[in-house]
Formats: sequence, structure tokens, C-alpha cells
Amino acid sequence: MHMLIIMKLVCYMVIILTLTSVAVVARPPLDDCDWSGSGTLEMALSRGVRPVYLRCNQGTIRWHYPQGALRIVLQHRTAGSNFSACIRRSNRTSGARVYLAGIKKLHLVFSNDDPTDLVRCVSSQEGQVALYVEANPLTDALRQATAEFSYHLKKVVARSSKDFSDECQPCTDEQLLRHYCTSDFVIQGTVIGLFNNRGLQLTELTIRVSRYHRINELNKLATHSNSTAVPFKYIVLHRPLSCGTKAGTGEYLFLGKWVLGNPSLYCIPRIVEWKKVRRKAMLTGMNECLL
Repeated sequence: MHMLIIMKLVCYMVIILTLTSVAVVARPPLDDCDWSGSGTLEMALSRGVRPVYLRCNQGTIRWHYPQGALRIVLQHRTAGSNFSACIRRSNRTSGARVYLAGIKKLHLVFSNDDPTDLVRCVSSQEGQVALYVEANPLTDALRQATAEFSYHLKKVVARSSKDFSDECQPCTDEQLLRHYCTSDFVIQGTVIGLFNNRGLQLTELTIRVSRYHRINELNKLATHSNSTAVPFKYIVLHRPLSCGTKAGTGEYLFLGKWVLGNPSLYCIPRIVEWKKVRRKAMLTGMNECLL
């Protein structure tokens, strides 16, 4: 009798532990930045969709031997925030297409024929971006493939203008001061060349550098420089092609951040304009760092 009771208690404990472990596994990870996994033949035959939840401002997704599909939900670390999500297709990626999940249909973001290192940006809906990554047909199952994408989320603030995206707008004095203190690079120089790269949807500005005010991760500039001497005398910086950037004369201050490995510009004031903003901030004590 006692032995039967003990056996029943052991069975109950095993069931409770099993259900608890299943619940822990099923709970979506909310603070992961990267995801790596592999497709299975079962997913390919059933056309199953695997959910992936990521709440981070930047990270990488690697799907080895893609089969079936992934539904990837991206959320900003600040819960409920609206944001823009820029996604970069790795030069090693193959075997899958990427779609943005809309309200009633899917919108193609990357096809198999798109150039590598292409960056596309989309806007969040109700605080998240849902991507649908679909593997190529089963005929590619035996071919070694890895679908690899990096993402970068940027919190957005509503702007009054309806004609240009936030990153194309000229910076206000307040934004200039904030970006000067928080940007990954602040570089003074002149524009000596401009190339509209329609394949990557970027405008590439070649800059002759006269002064580095600040630079984080200088080694990254090596792939964006026409010179080999450090510090680099000539560098290439990026703006979205949609901004319609023109090459101006005179000296400018270039402020920006590294976005998916690219030096992306936020503000480009003329140096004379920056000096006025700097002088006013120093007189009024509005500077947030040493200018």
C-alpha cells in the first residue's frame, strides 16, 4: 500500500516537472539579440513555421540549411516604442527569401537575386516588426546554405514633415549638440566625390578628412577608406539614396553611427553653422559634453 502511494507521488512529480520544463521552453526569449538554428526535413515537408522572438536593438539571425519558414518578431528594448528596423543581407546568405508581414499580405524585402550587403529599412507596427523568412524549394535541401541577416532598430519620434524620412531631415541645434556627444564618429572635412549606389540604395560620399573630433572603432573605417595610412585621410560615408544628397562645397562636420557595419550619417552641418551652435551652447551652458 505504502509502495503504491510512493509510486503515485513520484509519477505526479515527474508530470509536474515535465510540464514546468515545457512551459520554460515554450516561453519566448524576450531579451535575446541573436538567433541561430537549423532547418529540418520535417519542417520542409510540413511547411511548418518556427516562431523566433527577439527584443534587442541590434543582432544577427543565422538559419543553417533553411527548410520551411521562420516568423521572426523584432521588438525594441523600450517596450511599445515605434521604431525603424534596418536589415542587412549578409554576403554569405543563400537559401531563403525575406518578407515583411503586413496587415493582409506579405511584402518582399529580399529575394534570391538581390545583391549581397543590401540594406532595407521598414517601420514597426504596434511596437514590432514581423518578418517571414521562407526557405527555397525542397530541391535545394541537399545544398549547403545559410540564410544570414543582421538587424538594427532605431527608435523614431514623430515629425511634422510628411515629405522626408527622419534621417533625411536637417538636424536642429539641439540634435546637433546631442549627436556630437553620442555619435560613433564626428569627422570634419570636405566632400570630394559622390556616388549614388542604386544597387544598395545608398549615396556614398567620399570625404577628405581634415580632423577627427571623435571616432569609435577606427578599424571599421579600413573597409570604407581609399587610403591605407592611419588615421585615414580619405573615407567613404553613407546616406540613404532616398534623401537625394548633393555634394556641396566648403567644409562640413559629419556626425553618424555604425549601422550594420556601415558608417551612416545623421547630421551634416557646415562647419561655420556648427561653430555658431557650439558658441551659443558654451555661453548658455547647454552643452552635454566637452565640445
